[in-house]
Parts: sequence; C-alpha cells; structure tokens
Amino acid sequence: MATNNANSYNQEEEEEEQQQDETLQNFDKMSNNLSWNIKDKSKVNEKLDEGEQENLSEKMRQLSTSTTTEKDPIMIMKEIRDQLEIIPNYLTKQDISFKKLMHQVLSSMTTATEKLNNNMDELRKIAIVLYKIMVIQTYQYLWETYFKSGTGQLMIPSEAKQKLSYSTTLSIWPKEIKTIVLSNEKDTTNENEICLKFTNGQLNALQHQLKQYQQELNIKANNFQGYTLSIQEMFLTYIEENLNSSLSKKIKHQVELIHYDYHIRALKLEYFRHTSNEYQSQLMKQICQSKYEQETSEQEYEFLKQQIAYYNLPSQSFECSAISHHPFIDSIQNLTVREALMKQFKEVAIQSRITLFNIYLKSAEDQRQEYKKKHEANAKKMDASQHTFNNNEKLSSTLVQLINERCNKISERIQCIYKHKRESFQLKSN
Repeated sequence: MATNNANSYNQEEEEEEQQQDETLQNFDKMSNNLSWNIKDKSKVNEKLDEGEQENLSEKMRQLSTSTTTEKDPIMIMKEIRDQLEIIPNYLTKQDISFKKLMHQVLSSMTTATEKLNNNMDELRKIAIVLYKIMVIQTYQYLWETYFKSGTGQLMIPSEAKQKLSYSTTLSIWPKEIKTIVLSNEKDTTNENEICLKFTNGQLNALQHQLKQYQQELNIKANNFQGYTLSIQEMFLTYIEENLNSSLSKKIKHQVELIHYDYHIRALKLEYFRHTSNEYQSQLMKQICQSKYEQETSEQEYEFLKQQIAYYNLPSQSFECSAISHHPFIDSIQNLTVREALMKQFKEVAIQSRITLFNIYLKSAEDQRQEYKKKHEANAKKMDASQHTFNNNEKLSSTLVQLINERCNKISERIQCIYKHKRESFQLKSN
C-alpha cells in the first residue's frame, strides 16, 4: 500500500499545489485597489497578464530545441533575454550617480577634452557589458540551484545544523522546471531525464552567453587606453549595489523558495514511505493545507495593515491623487459652486476609501479566524488519531513528527514570501 501511495505522489502533489496557488490568489485579490488610481493599476495588471502569457508561450517554443553545441546552443529563457536587453536606468547617460562615477573614472586618466565624450560612451558600453555578465551570473546561480534540487545535491548532509528525519539526497525537480518542461511532453514516463536535459541545456546556454560577453569585455577593455582593473572594480561595485536591490534580491528569494519546496516535498515523500492507508494520507494533506491557509491569512492580514498605513500617509492623500482634479468639476466657472462640489466630491471619495479599507480588514480578519479554527480542528483530529483504537486511523509518533515538521516548513515558506512582499512594497513606497 505504501508503494501505491508513493506512485500517486505526483498527482496528489499537483492537486495540493494547485489548491495552495488558488488560496494565495484569493488573498492577492483582496488588496488590489488600495490606491486612488484604480484604473491605472488595472491597466498594469492587464499588461502583466499579457506578458506572462507571452513568456509561457516562448518557454514552450524553446522546448523544441534539443542541441547544446556551441554552434547551435539552446536559446536562453525569454525572461533572461529580456533582462539582458533592458538597459537599467542607473546605466543611462542621464543618471546623476552614473555620470558622477564616469567623471570620477575619467578624472583619473589623462584625457584630451575633444575625446571626453567618446571616452564616456566607450566606458558606458563597457559598464553595460559588465552588467550583462553579472545578470548571466545571477541567473546561473538560480539554474544551478534548480539543477542541484533535481539531482539530489541541494542539501549537503555534513552542513546540516541538525539531524533531519528525512532524506536530503532525493532527486526533486522544482515545480517551475516541471511546469515548463512536462506541459509540452506527451510521454512523461522519464520525467527525471526530461527535466535534467532541459536544465542542462539552459546552463549550457547561459555559459555560452557568458563567454561571449566576457570576450566582448576583453576586446573593449583592451581597446580603451588607460582602462585598469581598479576602474573595472569601481564599475562592478556600482552595478552590484544597484543589482542587489532588484534582480539579485528577486533571484535570492526564488532560491530560498526552492530550498523550502525541497524540504516540504521531501517530508511528504518520507511520510508516504511510512503510511499504509488512504486515511493517513488524506489527514496529512488536510492538516498541511489548513496550515498553509492559516499562515497565509495571518501574513496577508499583516501585509494589508502595512499597505493601508501607507495609503493613509499625507503623501497619499486625496489632494495628492489624480482624481482630485476632475475635468467636469474643473470646468465649472462659478467659483462658489465649484468649491462646494469639490468639497462634496472629496468627502465622498475619502469616506468611500475608508469604508473600502474597513471592508478589506474585516474580510481579512474573518478569513484569519476561519482558517485558524479550521487548522485547530485538524490539529485536534491529528492528536486524536494517536490514541484511537482504529488501526486504519492511528498515527504513529513518526507520522505526527513528519506532519509537524512539514507544517513548520510550510509556515516558514509563507513567511518568506510575505517578507519579500513587504520589503518590495516598502521599496516601491520610498
């Protein structure tokens, strides 16, 4: 029976992940319209949805390529290509900090005035190549993590802080890889080989692209008279500082989630190895799902309070919003009528937003309490299963430990997601 449970793992895992994704999406819908400019935000969301669809389509097309030779390498993912094609603001000619850095570099050289502009352009091109190299290296870190997870090398037993109750040498491919690869494959019997081939292809493509940029850098650096390693270090430091606040932070977060997902899935496999019936499997699934919902609702409630606090700041007041200048009201010639109407309009707008915020908070609080009670009920069911005389429903201490460990990892994963959300929101708010 345990073998049958293990064989059904993939299907159950997909169902569980889909259920959790739906839960998270439901929470995400709650706080979409906190700002005054609701229409502007909806346009942004539409663009994102279109971009995601295009990105997914591109990923599917890439799977038809199978060669990995340098003459005809696999094309790197569209997400990475887009990142390489975009020149960040901090490397533009208009950026004050970058201009200051360029003058600092040029001042250390003996440069004729007539060559100054040309030299600045060439230095900027070098900086852009360095940026692209660092982008590639950042994505290499992500894809190497995918590879390690899929080949059982993500965790090094000797480096573990404490002895774990489950194996950390399992081959577990991240769901991001499986989603991209397996959705385009009719025959998924050899899932591991398919994922391995695809991931290796991406790593080879990244390495191939990295070599090209390094060659380009060498040519540009050698052709620039007076270019030194100390100058390159200045560029690298500047780019790294800016990259850390955007792409590097995003990739680091993705890597953290890969680690959490590995533990969560390894614990599930270990649990299936010990279970002997459907009741035990379903109980674990129910408890972990309710823990996911409880932690998500808790974190969403706190995140919502942070957002509302921000939108209640003076900088986000009615007067600072776009709707404070309504074309119809502005067109009224009579000053007294216009001011009276504007006052009434302002009062309605402010009261409406206060009401909306209260509805969001009430809804979030209700869900928080609902999911808390649901998980507490499931936890009691688990406790009762340890003492029941019904062997089919009885949980051993090992199974209970595995459930608790998995719930803890699920909580930590959700906390990690919302920590990243809060930091990103704070960064955008500044």
